[in-house]
Amino acid sequence: MQEKVNRITSLIEKFLEEKLSVEEERELKEWLAEAGHNDSFFQQITNKEVLREKMKIYASTDSEAIWQKTLQKIDSAAVDGAKLVSLYPEKKVFRIPFGKIAAAASIILLISAGTWYYFGQSTENKTAKTDTNETGIKHHIVPGSNKATLTLHDGSTIALNSVQNESQIDQGHTQITKIDGRLIYNKKLDSDRSQSEQDLYNIVTTPRGGEYQITLPDGSKVWLNAASSLRFPIAFAGNERIVELTGEAYFEVNHQDQPATKDVAAQKGKVAKTPFIVKINTPAGSKNEVEVLGTHFNVMAYTEEGTIKTTLIEGKVKVTSGNNFQTIKPGEQARLKEGNISIQNVDAEDVIGWTTGFIPVGGPDIEYTMRQIERWYDVNIVYEGKKPEGSFEGKLPRAASIENIIKLLNANNIKARLNEKDRTIIVTS
Repeated sequence: MQEKVNRITSLIEKFLEEKLSVEEERELKEWLAEAGHNDSFFQQITNKEVLREKMKIYASTDSEAIWQKTLQKIDSAAVDGAKLVSLYPEKKVFRIPFGKIAAAASIILLISAGTWYYFGQSTENKTAKTDTNETGIKHHIVPGSNKATLTLHDGSTIALNSVQNESQIDQGHTQITKIDGRLIYNKKLDSDRSQSEQDLYNIVTTPRGGEYQITLPDGSKVWLNAASSLRFPIAFAGNERIVELTGEAYFEVNHQDQPATKDVAAQKGKVAKTPFIVKINTPAGSKNEVEVLGTHFNVMAYTEEGTIKTTLIEGKVKVTSGNNFQTIKPGEQARLKEGNISIQNVDAEDVIGWTTGFIPVGGPDIEYTMRQIERWYDVNIVYEGKKPEGSFEGKLPRAASIENIIKLLNANNIKARLNEKDRTIIVTS
């Protein structure tokens, strides 16, 4: 079985590099036609933009060492028994030119989304299928995927995972396109946006077990994590770009010049930049904001975390709560709790690991890691006895089966077992 895993991995690499022979292309087509359960994975692994983003983040990381460390934590049978699940049945194999990034395809295939785990275990899958057929229970737990709901300005909603790829929606002078788990907002050609369009808002909401990417009207990119929402105008106008966040998102904000005014003209050629402001929604309704001009950063604002965390990857960020504010540098994290802001140095790669296929584990305790698992796998965590101390060491691939997540937890002396019927992970002391 592992030989077949290696073979298919090799074929996908050659597909990305446009080096498939006629016979190899036929072999890949046959494999793709075997079944059709994992479209989102195939779209992501062959998406040029996704590969570029992952390579940019992994550029300074010893990826092979990380992967080997993770594999050492697992019983060898978990990999030896891997099952291949075919993708895109009866669909034509399209070649995509990738240039230089194709050379890194083998690394991406192994580490970006836990490819080996993604294929699952043939024995466990057969058993799970049999149990489901005999009992009629359908509680199988799978990793999260591209799932979200789009709420339009008139209040109507669209389940994005049910919308065909490359579908388009028109709102005023804005065109929204769904491509490979992303929503892209663009101004329609030969059209002039009305100033009033800045008052028309859309909301993208992900459930537990979902994620989605959005390209905003100004070209800024947002990765929305599970159990999160982003509210934004279908067109930015004026001297500010404002969005509202609940949950967690990673932002790559474009620089944007402010519209020309007499005041700007008086600055002897200097052009002011339009600030990008993330308003953070909290149950208490307090005024919390993150203000940037053009930068890469992550905001985690889940209510259950108790602390709003803004982590800077690149550029400059100002975090504000009421009359208090702090400016942070790359590699720093602003922690906002009860109106107070503190600054900490953090492992930024771990914080944004969720955007590159890993569950962040670098929190203060095991409970932090378990909450990440809870949101991504849409399960509930129950503690029996004393809660475990310490933190998790290693990596947790987001594409790993829930059974392998349990194995990794136990390999780190976290006693955990799964009650699949109740979608519950029980952690004991």
